[in-house]
Amino acid sequence: MPSEDRADTNFEPSFALEPGLWAVLVHALEVVERDVRARGITGTLRLITPDWDDRGEAWVEFQGCYHGNGIPPSTGKDPGTALVDVADAVQETIMELAWKVWPVCETHDLGLRAGWEQEAAVWRCAGDGTHTVAPVGELP
Repeated sequence: MPSEDRADTNFEPSFALEPGLWAVLVHALEVVERDVRARGITGTLRLITPDWDDRGEAWVEFQGCYHGNGIPPSTGKDPGTALVDVADAVQETIMELAWKVWPVCETHDLGLRAGWEQEAAVWRCAGDGTHTVAPVGELP
């Protein structure tokens, strides 16, 4: 009898077995892309699964390149977690390729970080003791 137990907490679903996980990440990318465009950044932004990634993670590709860390399929189990993780991945990829901080708090000229506030994904600034700038997807 095989000892494989799919209830094992280390089991990572795949996008092929659970395509709904991919759909959640794609929706999160669409939300984050509104912030990218609101800040005047143009270029193709999409999710990919590179052939070399044997873990089957999603990667954010911007203008044909990607950097940073992959996003595990299980992230797609929770839309809020997916939104924060995709925002982080988009941010990392854009900053690496553009060689500049994105997004930036217009008040403090500091880089923002995606995080949680009152059960919502938000962009936060560390200036003046930390404050929320906008929900993810709603940067001015």
